[in-house]
Amino acid sequence: MPVGQSESTERVPSVFDIVPSKDSVSLDSATSERPYLALATGSLAFVLGTVNVTVSNVAFPEIVRSFPGVSNGMTGWIIAGYSLAFATTMLAGGRLADRYGRLTIFRVGLLGLLVGALVAGLAPNPLVLVLARALQGMFGALTVPSSLALVLPQFPQTKQASVIGLWAAAGMVASGLSPGFAAFVLEVSSWRWVYLVLVPIVALGLLGAKLFLKETAERSTDSPLDLLGVLMGSGAVFLLVLGTLQGRSWGWSSIATISCFVGAAVVLPLFLVRSSHHPEPLFDPGLFRIRSFSVANVAVTFAMLGAFTSWFLWPLFLTEVWAYSKAKVGLAFTPSPVLSALVAVLGGRWADRHGFRGIMALASLIATAGFFWLYLFLDEDVEFWFAFFPSSVMFGFGMGILASQLNSAALRDIPPESTATANGIHQSLRYAVGGMGVAAAITILNGSHDVAKYDLMWLLLGCLMFLVAPLMWFLYPRYERPRREPATK
Repeated sequence: MPVGQSESTERVPSVFDIVPSKDSVSLDSATSERPYLALATGSLAFVLGTVNVTVSNVAFPEIVRSFPGVSNGMTGWIIAGYSLAFATTMLAGGRLADRYGRLTIFRVGLLGLLVGALVAGLAPNPLVLVLARALQGMFGALTVPSSLALVLPQFPQTKQASVIGLWAAAGMVASGLSPGFAAFVLEVSSWRWVYLVLVPIVALGLLGAKLFLKETAERSTDSPLDLLGVLMGSGAVFLLVLGTLQGRSWGWSSIATISCFVGAAVVLPLFLVRSSHHPEPLFDPGLFRIRSFSVANVAVTFAMLGAFTSWFLWPLFLTEVWAYSKAKVGLAFTPSPVLSALVAVLGGRWADRHGFRGIMALASLIATAGFFWLYLFLDEDVEFWFAFFPSSVMFGFGMGILASQLNSAALRDIPPESTATANGIHQSLRYAVGGMGVAAAITILNGSHDVAKYDLMWLLLGCLMFLVAPLMWFLYPRYERPRREPATK
């Protein structure tokens, strides 16, 4: 039953309450004797999903050179195909996991990632590579929502924010280090090994799923899933992301680009209306009646515009303006994701004890200061330790907390049976707005690398990041300390 149909007098359940009811014996078996190995398995799946977003960026020139005579439109889909499939499938991935079994969908996703990585590494032509990348995106989107929903019930409620911090920290480190990883692979081998090296890693994830994960959702197939809603919801996201990714190459005023945005604007409200009336919707609008979920998702929109756009602009600036080599770019990136991982864990422990409002507001102000530092001091003169490094530290500190704990803040009051669905919505929003930010940056730069244009981006992103502070401080609901679970005898 959709969340919005619950009685208005009933308090929204505490997030991820894993105490089973009398008739939900199957969930009682979800608790693992090795919860941190379960967390490692879930985090590995998240790492594989996020790495595939960025790992091809560094290898892209080598890929293009290996297929001479191929059009720019075709090779561009090597990057866009994954992002499009990943963002489009995320909504359905979360809903399918809650409905048909999180562990089942998780394993299917990992198996598809393995096949996609193998086919991408052995692709004989660009078309096969594009299809393999789309396959990776589609199945990667199945693993991300279910990975967190499988792990959280293994831990007591008093550690939920810390666990999400660890899970998100793994993804942040992977996103930050993947450009350096890809550069290293290219130094010693061909671009094909950027994908082939993922095959044994995915196999390790499948082994971990068999050994350390247990089902945490009761299958609910009494009513038929809204298949038309699946098409409408996925189609709306597809059109929105497609228009954003291809707008520059098609032309922002072209019929194709405008048709994508108009189509998304028409289909999305129809999808929301249908979802509000269907007994088994793909997307439950009632989730947005939960204040913590809606506020955190607005905040993550502003924060992720800054994060994904920065991860795109930083290597571009270092390469094109400061003439850094790929290896130097990878080294320049390293401190920020490592710091992000550390503060994500510490931030989760703080949030477990004191709530999200204060720490999120502070983190957004620190990240904002990082953007303004770039605006004031980053220019043509190569001054890494003064102009770039302090900003990367401030950004890494702020985003380490925001990227992990906004996820936790969004899911705080979600009923346990909707965990994967809500996480799928949250992750889909993250990657969709991230793609829009990158598209906007490409449009503003317009093929040039004028420092003034970069300055405009730092200023805009800093202003958007600043908005997270009042959102979380004034609008996010106050913290209620979770009850400690009674000690077992």
